[in-house]
Amino acid sequence: MLYRLYVHQEHVIIPVVAQTEEGFYVDTPPVVRIHVSDTANWKAVLLEALEAGNQIIPTPEASDSGSSCLLETLKLEKWTTFEKRACMYTVHSGVSCIKMYRTGKAPDGMWGPNNQIEHTFPSDAPWTFIVHAIGDDIIKQPEAHPVKSGGLIRITNP
Repeated sequence: MLYRLYVHQEHVIIPVVAQTEEGFYVDTPPVVRIHVSDTANWKAVLLEALEAGNQIIPTPEASDSGSSCLLETLKLEKWTTFEKRACMYTVHSGVSCIKMYRTGKAPDGMWGPNNQIEHTFPSDAPWTFIVHAIGDDIIKQPEAHPVKSGGLIRITNP
């Protein structure tokens, strides 16, 4: 089982993650977008998703549209715009353990190996434990907080 969620501009973004017949994982609708401060709500949605696991779907046809259910939900045109303003969490449940990863940022702001974290849990760890660990990490991320201005306020007369 593999699951992904994202933190983007003070919101937790939770898509349905399905496994294709060919074996790879894709984000699919519906996509839930919940303010990061509504902790109980987004944790409940995430817990339900983890408990449900991955549905198997037909492998989609290749597309060059560059769109995704995430971009459509957030009304963004480019993946790079999303990636520079988001962090991604991945949960992978295997036979021997459950791993939770947070993708780091490269110097160009895109996802990369810099500052990536990985936590390993026993394979029988309750999903609630994993959800709380993700919540503890989310609150530390800049994407979970309002963007601070440079401190200058410009007042103009109409």
